[in-house]
Amino acid sequence: MKIKSVLMMLSVASIMMACDKEDSGSKTVDFAGSYKGYTLASCNYFQNMISADETVVLTKNTDGTASVSFTSATWGEFTITDVQASVNGDLCTLSGSGQTQMGMNGNTSTYDCTFTAEIRSQDDARMEFRIPAVMGGMTLTFQTGGAPADLLLAGTYEGYTDADCSYFQNRYTDGKRVKLTANGDGSVKVVFESASWGTFTVESATVTREGGEYLFTGSGSVAMGMGDSTSNYDFTLSGRTNAAKDDFSIAFNVPAVMGGLTVTLLPGTAPTTEE
Repeated sequence: MKIKSVLMMLSVASIMMACDKEDSGSKTVDFAGSYKGYTLASCNYFQNMISADETVVLTKNTDGTASVSFTSATWGEFTITDVQASVNGDLCTLSGSGQTQMGMNGNTSTYDCTFTAEIRSQDDARMEFRIPAVMGGMTLTFQTGGAPADLLLAGTYEGYTDADCSYFQNRYTDGKRVKLTANGDGSVKVVFESASWGTFTVESATVTREGGEYLFTGSGSVAMGMGDSTSNYDFTLSGRTNAAKDDFSIAFNVPAVMGGLTVTLLPGTAPTTEE
């Protein structure tokens, strides 16, 4: 009986020690590795400028601190050493300061920056780089995962238009643009203003991704006519672009005009035509 009692007491003590260890927050998070995601840049001059396919590398130093390396084609090179790390349960918090090389057209300067991060896993991490002396104070927020499509597509697409209908083909016009604005719910607002064809507005275009391309579709109504005499016509929108927004096609189709009118924005300048 005494032996059984002793064994039972030892068993209970072992369980209590294990619980105390778990409750005390001694669980560690291995923060070292390469984190893949996207960045949102904000400053006094713009908000949430997105860059996809970014990578931040964290290295664990021998003394338990971390080193941060972040090279961005858009924002420059960030190097931060001696980053302090603390762990609470499944959350690892990092903070430190360092420097970044930023500039344009090969002319770069060195700026002080600070770094903070909250990491739960390689696929669940959020980091911030703050550069006070750039553009009135710039913040780069890095988030793991794929970039939200509506934020990624937002911007002004510039190029030339190709107008086609039953009465003519390949009527080109240079210097045209279409603006996409993120609605915040995954959709985008699309606006195309044309002196020749009117103003096309899609309040909420649906965005999907297929491989390396993003597709957006929608519909609306456009006022078209001659002089002050105009009528409203239904149109559909069909657009595609890559993540870099340098290879795109944005088409507005008006079935009831000129036997079916399609005006398409394409990148670059219009092809030369033979007279």
